[in-house]
Amino acid sequence: MSWGIHILGANSAVPIRHRYPSAQILELGSQSVLIDCGEGTQIRMLEQQVKRSKISVICISHLHGDHVFGLPGLLTTYNLYGRQEDLVLIGPKGLKDFVDVVVRATGHQFVYPLNIIEMEHEGSAVVYEDQGYSISAFPLQHRIPTYGYRIDEKSTRLYLDKGKVKSRGLSHVQIQSMMKHGFVHIDGEDVPLSYFQRDRELLSYGYVSDTKYFESCADFVKGVVTLYHESTFLNEDEELAGQRYHSTAGQAAQIARLGQCKHLLLGHYSSRYDNLTPFYNEAREVFQSVFLGLSGKRFTMYSDGRMKELSEE
Repeated sequence: MSWGIHILGANSAVPIRHRYPSAQILELGSQSVLIDCGEGTQIRMLEQQVKRSKISVICISHLHGDHVFGLPGLLTTYNLYGRQEDLVLIGPKGLKDFVDVVVRATGHQFVYPLNIIEMEHEGSAVVYEDQGYSISAFPLQHRIPTYGYRIDEKSTRLYLDKGKVKSRGLSHVQIQSMMKHGFVHIDGEDVPLSYFQRDRELLSYGYVSDTKYFESCADFVKGVVTLYHESTFLNEDEELAGQRYHSTAGQAAQIARLGQCKHLLLGHYSSRYDNLTPFYNEAREVFQSVFLGLSGKRFTMYSDGRMKELSEE
């Protein structure tokens, strides 16, 4: 089992050449979740051959333009292409007003079901559930109401230990009977299904957008396989980061370490930095498994805890 991560944009504030505002796709098999939707998101989808039709949920962290200005165009495009499937839109209070203004100003009444979920809560809360995963949201510390997200895979099937099945010589018929009745009769003994079960680590992903460093953030993303954490500045500009309610690469790594995450994906870099290698180096001083999120990069995370970069522009 694996999930895909596709970075469409990971720059802060404004786009610059080859670096675009925040947007990324989390691929969950037959469905995808779009997290933030900065300017140019649709163009990046076309360039990177991302299927818009697979997106069933859009999560918006906050209403600053570099995270939401691509949303009106995407919603309108779904209209023009005659989308019929439900679309869930999640974000902080004020998101519905933002969408309503677009509807009134453009005259585009949506022809597909649009379910807008607004948030105004403290702590972590489940805001959406599907058969295969759940989405939790938690408040961050930014200049306007901002939420981070945690996506957790649900256990939807039972996995058997192939070694145990083989060692006890189970036939296909016996396996089917065991799955139905909860046990199998072997050599005069009723062996429970639980004996043949094996555990599989469930996939999980954390998304921490614009926020100044606060240690308890690690509790919200505890144990996720991969954590995306904003790293707008380097440690040399830590004071400026705090003043602007942002984090440094070193602070992002500290959250990943405290949260016992397996991998850290950096992003939301300030345009003041041309070279992003120092972000990687700074984070690596604190946390071992670090990846740079850049437009066009794809990653796969696996249920055995591995993460692999697939391509880059």
